[in-house]
Amino acid sequence: MEIAKGIHRIQVPLGERFVCMYLLVGEDATLLIDTGLAPMPRENLLPYMESAGLSVENIKWVLNSHIDFDHTGGNGPIREIAPQAVMMCHEFDRHMIDDFDAMMAGRYSVYAADHGIDEPDDAKPFIRENTQHVPVDMGIMGGEVLHLGGGWYVEILHTPGHSRGHISVHDPRSKTMLIMDAVLWNAVLTAEGNPAFPPTYRYVNTYLASTHRIAGYDLERMATSHYPMSEGKGAIDEFLGESRAFVVRVEAALRDTLKKTSAPMTMQDVIAELSPKLGSWPDAAGMYLVWPLTGHFERMQLYGLVETGRRDGLMTVRWI
Repeated sequence: MEIAKGIHRIQVPLGERFVCMYLLVGEDATLLIDTGLAPMPRENLLPYMESAGLSVENIKWVLNSHIDFDHTGGNGPIREIAPQAVMMCHEFDRHMIDDFDAMMAGRYSVYAADHGIDEPDDAKPFIRENTQHVPVDMGIMGGEVLHLGGGWYVEILHTPGHSRGHISVHDPRSKTMLIMDAVLWNAVLTAEGNPAFPPTYRYVNTYLASTHRIAGYDLERMATSHYPMSEGKGAIDEFLGESRAFVVRVEAALRDTLKKTSAPMTMQDVIAELSPKLGSWPDAAGMYLVWPLTGHFERMQLYGLVETGRRDGLMTVRWI
């Protein structure tokens, strides 16, 4: 659907959730944001473009918002479909977007050694089957401006937190911000609006800074990858505000738990204690709290509030 002049949102089922790709179609050039899973460019993007009378030959740029496979898995097929397009991502995420094995090790299995938490066995083959990475052409840093023709310019923003190199796109013409996964409310939702798993922000300070940066723009609509559209200032402020409030709740709950517990706690101990208090996602989905809690551990350690150790090979944390 066209959510603003020239901005198309292609929403595709992703299990019980959905993921969105975006096309910004100007007079002279088209920008594609994210490529979904490997089958999605041919099974979903091309049929949408054909139905909307849009030309693949006009795709000049392909931008990956961040490193996750449901945003980059279709890079290989897009390279074949639109070989003329320049593929871009933030330089901080580039090494994992270029290399599938680097993504698996640095993104999805990164918590296994310290915390004994890894993607389920059935998830890894699914990720591999649905990811076709190719080297991107250009690493960017945020601040770039793209001209789509007819005086239409869009701004690329560095909005880290979910990943180090997360990218958002601002269209001042329609007062629209495409934030993808930059801000993640108090849960990632199913297509029916139920909590699927916790917000997977990773770097606390930059995540909060990104929510404040987005809030500083004069926006009429905000679009994400996995949530319904936020239309109007009230809805945008609510989404961003609740996202910040969740971070505060996690920090407070973690501090309270560590202060009350005399023995060092593993990540698994902390998740078992906090998951029921922080959200109503399925019990098994609580494991994804490892993402934000790792960031909170690091921040508390930086501030001298906790110390880490080891127990049975796993990292522990204790309030000082």
